[in-house]
Amino acid sequence: MIELTHHDLRRLVKHTGLPAEKLSAFYSNSILNSDIDDDGWVKLSYGKRKMGLRKKQDGTCMFLSKKRQCKAYEARPISCRVFPIDVILDDDNEIIDLELSDVVLEKFIDCKHYRGKAVSHKKFMLNATLSRDETASYWKKLKRWNDHPETGRKTDFLKFMGF
Repeated sequence: MIELTHHDLRRLVKHTGLPAEKLSAFYSNSILNSDIDDDGWVKLSYGKRKMGLRKKQDGTCMFLSKKRQCKAYEARPISCRVFPIDVILDDDNEIIDLELSDVVLEKFIDCKHYRGKAVSHKKFMLNATLSRDETASYWKKLKRWNDHPETGRKTDFLKFMGF
């Protein structure tokens, strides 16, 4: 699952012309098969969910072409921009570590398929900083949503996020 922030979603809406509801999906813990932590969970009326990019029926990314290229490359989510590295933040949203993604470490996907151009250290760090800033901004807004006593549905959350 490719997690999204409202910044990712805004870029994709602008790039594709599709509404946020058609680009996003809200995944439950049982679908993600992960431990519930506090990071990135959206409290909805029907339980905690993580906002992610909608998938095709076969489980692949909705923007993956038959030639296995990204059809939304210019607007791709920040996690795709820094892949296969995860940017680790501390409580003050400062970058404290860069780690190889769990999906590569646990061999869920074979990273050797990457055929793109090498990314310079400077460009990678710009993307890592953008990741930090967008993630911090999303988590701050998400906290306001989750702290509200009343919960809503997916459409209410997207409206709260500005869509």
